[in-house]
Amino acid sequence: RGFDPTKGLEESKLTRTVDPCFNRLTIFDPRLPHGVREVRGTRDPREARLVLHGWFTDLGTPFFEGGLKEEQATDTLNDALEPLYEQLGQCERCVGVLIVRLSVDALSGKVTKLVSLADTLLPDPQEMTDGTLGSSIRAEILSVIHQNLSKLQFGPASEDSSITIPFVFE
Repeated sequence: RGFDPTKGLEESKLTRTVDPCFNRLTIFDPRLPHGVREVRGTRDPREARLVLHGWFTDLGTPFFEGGLKEEQATDTLNDALEPLYEQLGQCERCVGVLIVRLSVDALSGKVTKLVSLADTLLPDPQEMTDGTLGSSIRAEILSVIHQNLSKLQFGPASEDSSITIPFVFE
């Protein structure tokens, strides 16, 4: 009675479809299973659909804007990241990506602001065997990163700068 063997019975409960409208940017959590249905139509690339898939930069590489140049900041960052990674290694395991941006004052070289730009961190459920709450695991990781990066001292620069640092937890 009404059974259609070409359609999955659970599809509407497991998936969400996004209509292919012209000039639409679709952004979603890439940890979720996803796919794209075939679109038929023109083969003229000037009138066709464009799909960009993935991250837009090499994850793991800091990105610099402003007066502070990468060459000036590398030693300071390396000196801070080594103990930071050691401390993170002592934390409960999380998976995901955390991208933070440091705002650096030109004259003092001090970090004036640290914000999270993207955060897909989730506690690894296999590691949560002792009743530890996922929120406390995330909070510990965020705290370690904030404590280590907010106290950085760079040299003076010609203008205020920002440094965007991606952290990949696998």
